[in-house]
Order: sequence, then C-alpha cells, then structure tokens
Amino acid sequence: MRNLARVGSPLGFLLIASACAAPDARAQAPWTNLGQSLPGASGAPILTAHGPLAAGSPAVLELRNAKPGAAAFLVGGLSNLALPLAGGVLVPAPDSISPAQLTDAQGDAHLEFAWPAVLGPGVPAWFQWWLIDPAAGQGLAASNALTTMSQPAIAPQPFAAPWINGTQCATDPLIQVQQYDADTFVLRQSLCTNFEAPFMYLLFGTDKVLLQDTGNGGIPIQATVQSIIDQWLLAHGQASIQLIVSHSHGHGDHTKGDPQFVGKPNTTVVGTSQSAVAAFFSLTSWPLGSTAYDLGGGRIVDVLPLPGHQAAHIALYDRRTSLVFTGDSLYPGRLYISDFPVYRASMQRLADFLADKPIAHVLGTHIEMSSVPGVDFPLGSLVHPNEHRLQLRRWHLLELVHALDDMVGAPFKDVHADFIVFPL
Repeated sequence: MRNLARVGSPLGFLLIASACAAPDARAQAPWTNLGQSLPGASGAPILTAHGPLAAGSPAVLELRNAKPGAAAFLVGGLSNLALPLAGGVLVPAPDSISPAQLTDAQGDAHLEFAWPAVLGPGVPAWFQWWLIDPAAGQGLAASNALTTMSQPAIAPQPFAAPWINGTQCATDPLIQVQQYDADTFVLRQSLCTNFEAPFMYLLFGTDKVLLQDTGNGGIPIQATVQSIIDQWLLAHGQASIQLIVSHSHGHGDHTKGDPQFVGKPNTTVVGTSQSAVAAFFSLTSWPLGSTAYDLGGGRIVDVLPLPGHQAAHIALYDRRTSLVFTGDSLYPGRLYISDFPVYRASMQRLADFLADKPIAHVLGTHIEMSSVPGVDFPLGSLVHPNEHRLQLRRWHLLELVHALDDMVGAPFKDVHADFIVFPL
C-alpha cells in the first residue's frame, strides 16, 4: 500500500488574525503551480493536490517521483517566503512542517487532512515538499510549490432518518423517500423486495427533473416518482416539468422499472447502451471528457463517462449541492470490476475532475458494508442490521484510486474499511 497519512492538519496551529480576511476574496483556481522544484535522485519531485479548500473539507497533498525511502517533510505557510535554500527555493514560510514520512518504493507519499476552519475564506496558503536526498547537490530535494486560497464552506445535509434495512418488513414501505433539500430526493428500494436494495436519485431544475435509475422491479417506482413531482410542482406553482429517466449504468437492478415510465406524458427514457447514453448527453469523446446538463434555473449536472464496472456507466456531479453520484463504481460495498484497466482509468479521471470542486457527499447505489470496518453482508442478504452509512467522502475516492494504482498488472480482492475492491 502507498504511504497515505491522515492527520489533523499541517496548518492546525495557525490561529492567526489573517483568518479574518474578506469572505468574498476568491482564487480563480483552487491550486496554482509555482514551480521551484529541486531535483534529486529520481529527478524533480512532483507535488499535486486535491480538495476544494472549504473548512472541514478533506484535502490531499501528494508527492510523486521522489527518491524511494526518503524522509519527506511537507512545509506549509501563510506567506511566500521565497528563501534560497540548498540550491533551490523554499517557497512557503515554514509556519508548519509535518512530521517526517518515508516515501514508498515508488517514491510517493500522501498527506490527507481536514482543511482548517481557522483559515477563513480568502486566506492564502503555500505548500512544498522537502526531502533528504544525498543525490541532490546539497543533500536536499524539493517539489514544486503550490499556492491556494481558502474557499467558502459547503454545508452537506444529513439524512433525517435511517435507511430501511430489511429488519421491519411488516411496516417498511416498498420505496423509502428522503428529501435532501427542496429540489433533491433520494429513494431506496426495500430489502424486503430484493437483496440489491438499490438507491435512486431525483434532481429538480426548473425545466427538467432527472431521475437516476429505476430500481430492480417489483416496486411502484413510476407512481412514487410522479407523486414527488406533483408535490414539487404544487409547492413551486408550476404546471409541468419534463422528466428525464437516466441510469448510472445498464444493469438490471437499476433499469427494471423503466417500462413503468415508457409512454408517460412529459417523460423521456434514456437508452441503456453506451451509444444511447453518449448520444443523449452529447458525450462525443467517450470515455473522455464530460458534458454539462442543464436542468433549468441554474441547476447544472456534470455527466462523466465512468466505464469499468459496466460499459455504459456514468457519474454525475451536481454543482448546486456538491453531491457526486457514482453508481456501482464507488459505494460502501463490493466494487465489482469487469474491466480493470478501464475502471482504473475512469476512477482516476473522476478524481481529476473533482480535484478542484467541493464535495458534500459521494453517493453510490447500494450499501453492502456493515458498520464494522471491512465487514460486508453476505451476498444475497435480505437483512442489513447495523448498515454502513450511504454517504462516502472525497478521501474514499482517493483511497480507491491509490489502491487501484497499487494493483496494476495483478488485480486482487482488496478489503478496505468502507469498501471492497472486487476484480472479476
């Protein structure tokens, strides 16, 4: 496994007055590369970063291409020192220096932390890795430096009730509906109807409402969705809205409810083949690129190809709520991989796409893990006592990407606390 550390914060003790900077000061991009690397035994070490820089949100600073087994220190500061050092330039003022980490056999290291709440919106910060490397001119090597600026915090909403889990079949509904906000609904098919118990998502704009997935059959999904739509229209004083029925991917447990929607007024059912999905969302460079799908009223959903679990798989990123919908590609359960190289490339593209975006929750379409780390429910279980929660975080995506990188050429079942990598 790669060297992935989670710490409180490399700037955790910086309780300073500059945290009160104007809240409307925004960086044009979350991370800016300033260069200034100092080559060592493996060439120039490379610093990359992920995270939207909002208070409490996860941030990851990654070091690559360094000397294997080298002691690495992440320097962070709130000003640009630009001090000549050992033939290079120490860019950040050394307000914080992380404990030493040893780079792994590939010369990589990772530091993961929650962005400090004390660094209010508009506060700049600088980062750079420094390493002990005898092959460098004066015994030190350094990565490029990155600068960034804290962003306004996002406010992920909790789910008000526990999810139905098969323990109360006499009273549980066939479909549980929870409202995330005024325009976002999450539906779950009961385990009492099918062990897959998939989740479905309903996102309202002013012109269109997008339904992702229709379940595994045997439930009144169309009537349930129409009831939500009718209530939403009444609350918004609106006469009608166009329903778009799309899918995370084409497997039956996500599409069997489609016939209930065929021929209904104001309803479009997107096909489940790769060509149909690509054509509908104008994904002309599949599996590369993305498209912005406008639901109206300023609600934009980014659609990204995400094949690997299944050929027509997609991911959604909702700009309004900062929710990421990952289908069967990432959820608290067994991540079945049908094409490992394609899946690995897809998850890396998703991580890259989200690197500069806020994330409230990462939401998949099943729960198969229990609340005990690394323990899943047996396949086919109709009862899930003590389920893992539905929502994952950014670091779960990055943890998955790192795990996939470590098994290139020889995929294997890999159990993590919150998911299981399961190549087929």
